[in-house]
Amino acid sequence: RIHMRDYLRADPGTLDEEIRAPIFVTGAPRTGTTILHDVLVQDPALRSPLGWELLRPVPPPEAATAATDPRIALAEAELRMLARVDPAMDAIHEYGARNPKECLSAMSFELRSEEFTARYSVPSYAAWLQRCDMRPAYAWHRRVLQVLQRRSGAPQWMLKSPVHLHSLSTLLDVYPDARIAVTHRDPLRVLGSVTSLVANLRWVHSEKVDFAAIARYHADLYHGSLDHLVTLEERGWLPPDRLQHGHYADFLADPLEAVRAIYRAFGLPLRQEAEARMRAYLAARPKDQHGEHRYSFDDLGLDRDAEQRRFARYRERFRVPSET
Repeated sequence: RIHMRDYLRADPGTLDEEIRAPIFVTGAPRTGTTILHDVLVQDPALRSPLGWELLRPVPPPEAATAATDPRIALAEAELRMLARVDPAMDAIHEYGARNPKECLSAMSFELRSEEFTARYSVPSYAAWLQRCDMRPAYAWHRRVLQVLQRRSGAPQWMLKSPVHLHSLSTLLDVYPDARIAVTHRDPLRVLGSVTSLVANLRWVHSEKVDFAAIARYHADLYHGSLDHLVTLEERGWLPPDRLQHGHYADFLADPLEAVRAIYRAFGLPLRQEAEARMRAYLAARPKDQHGEHRYSFDDLGLDRDAEQRRFARYRERFRVPSET
């Protein structure tokens, strides 16, 4: 944050950089947001911030040093530490300096980010984060993108994070021309998977992890956010011409058709070169290439019937099938 402020004082014109019609992939975690985003950014016309760029954005990246910047090795050491401590991490979510990264890291500069709640159990901070004003975090998010494009020109940003599901109205206040792709999956499968992910992240940092408390926290968090999404849709408070919904099951069945649906919804050209790169990417990265991620809702200590009732409104609105 200090480095960012110093850079912006030295080059105030950075804040005049335009962020034009960014595309966001969001949805509850473990609904396919990562693989969908990874496939989309195979298109050379789209740009996602990489892990090292989000952890160390200043000075702005340059094409000439894109492969040799010393910050890459520093970020790689930090991000790969997770899998070194807990080898199961790669099967759940692979982190790396050169991988596209969730843009919630840009919000961490304002200290308003689930990047912290995922790694550490600080209940008072988690409670504050749920009720705080997220506009300052999105203002920093915008500044980070402005810095990242300062020396490379304005790209078509393709961004991704489940956290945007909690703050769609704020996101649209900061990025009024944003386009948003929302992914959907059985909430009970989501809860089993996200609890496993967060528990493993916390085991990297702590010897004491309360698995049941993590499950309860995310059940409450995503019930609130998914129910609010239904309300926003029903009241017409989201721009229908810039919003696209997709199901995890549909992506698994035909990933390229799921991608084409997003291009059609947002009026983007899908060139043959881009589709060929997407196809090659999928072929080179089969599901479970790093091992199978095993998890179960029944391990969470939650009441199945009660959770089914809580998420019934969401399921019905978006026709989300049961996987359990």
